[in-house]
Amino acid sequence: MQILAIANQKGGVGKSTLAVHLAWMALEQDRPVLMVDLDGQANSSRTFAETFTGLLASKLFTEEPGTLTETPQGITDRLSLIPADVEINDVEGLDLGTIERPAAHLRALPLAPETLVIVDTPPTLGRRLIAALIAADAVVSPVALNGYSIQGITDLQKTIHMVVRRFNPRLKNLGLMANMVNSRSATHGQMLGELRKALGDKLLDVTLGHRVAISDAIDRGKPVWHGSRGESAQRAAHEMRAVCTAILEKLP
Repeated sequence: MQILAIANQKGGVGKSTLAVHLAWMALEQDRPVLMVDLDGQANSSRTFAETFTGLLASKLFTEEPGTLTETPQGITDRLSLIPADVEINDVEGLDLGTIERPAAHLRALPLAPETLVIVDTPPTLGRRLIAALIAADAVVSPVALNGYSIQGITDLQKTIHMVVRRFNPRLKNLGLMANMVNSRSATHGQMLGELRKALGDKLLDVTLGHRVAISDAIDRGKPVWHGSRGESAQRAAHEMRAVCTAILEKLP
């Protein structure tokens, strides 16, 4: 089992979009996938299910390790889901010690050894994001090329370093993935260059453009590389495949 956290404390940077496409690609590679949604908006959850049953995300924090009676919701024979519920937002007020519970619960689930567990996190540097990092083997961070998003990179990297030092030395930081890049924008080109100079190999070589085809595909409940028509959609499909392939190949 491998656990991959998708993390950034800034909203609107494409965490859920990346998470579900990574799930789709892993499934196409015949890997079992467990999607864990810790974001109260439940975007990842709703991509795969209309109603939620079984083990809900808040229970990963509120229940003591070894006491869970529910199991993840089966979507297909190779895809399962721990959906975000209304109570997941309330775990930010729980005792700090609860941040280590999700790791224990996820590691105890009876999953196939080759299962990829993808954890979608909320846009905040709170208990849920830290808990995801404690549980994860690897983390990747989509980032949009705007000042507000980039300003949070330092805080996020500090949080990742803190988790590695205090809780999870096995955590591998795969780096940042530039999302919603406008290749025609001189400002975006400058920002991307500055990020590459500052971050080195911590910035993935692959990027995603700002393409409507991706959001349209999410609305259809399918990966963007299925049924893509038109030049822009084909580019979106190619870019998303390249990004997902690069991330999955970097997993420890």
